[in-house]
Amino acid sequence: MTAAPPPTRRRSRAWAVGALLVVVLVAAVVIVLRLYAPGPDRDAVEGAAPSPGAPPTPVEAAETAVSGCLGGETRDAAMVQAAQQSAGHDETGAVEVSTAFVRWLNQYPYPGDAEQVQQSAMSAQAPTRDLVGFFATEPDLSGGLVAANEPYWLSTVTGVYVVESAEPDAVTASIGTALVRDGELSPTLKGSITVTVAWEDGRWAFVRSEGTRTTEDLFAIGAPFSGGC
Repeated sequence: MTAAPPPTRRRSRAWAVGALLVVVLVAAVVIVLRLYAPGPDRDAVEGAAPSPGAPPTPVEAAETAVSGCLGGETRDAAMVQAAQQSAGHDETGAVEVSTAFVRWLNQYPYPGDAEQVQQSAMSAQAPTRDLVGFFATEPDLSGGLVAANEPYWLSTVTGVYVVESAEPDAVTASIGTALVRDGELSPTLKGSITVTVAWEDGRWAFVRSEGTRTTEDLFAIGAPFSGGC
């Protein structure tokens, strides 16, 4: 990171019914991260209660294994760009790039190379391309599960994914991750975010992200990444 973390972080309103839903709105793009904390960590989620809901619907995995770490273990623009360059024009490649974007986006301190990702990884179809402005709002993407100014990031080591829909040049996939704090991978704090990417100019590019599945549903039906990082 090139800049020191700001002294304070703006908190979005969060609530929990089985999963903690965090919504940060930037122009027309909604970035959604769902986190849940069963067991001892559940005290971090005020008012959390299980939601019966409907049973999760199984979704087929990509045809070939998805590593969840294409582009390398770093969480910077170079990793995202490397994933774009290496990913094939298929469902597997689309999920790999979606995962790379999620790993880059959801971390604190915020990534200092948002302008590079704006230029290389944002689709022309994206409602907004202003990632620099997004981070300038100081969003709390952890939903309050991580204290202000406390570093964290997401890992795909124990993560899962499902392909929600796929066309030759557009794929939507839900990505499941685990929270890492103080270098420790949490066994309970999980994230779920659904990402759409489009094939443009010979590579997959980010279109939008949204919340479509709770973490419970996603981890119940998701295919595990073959490696993760």
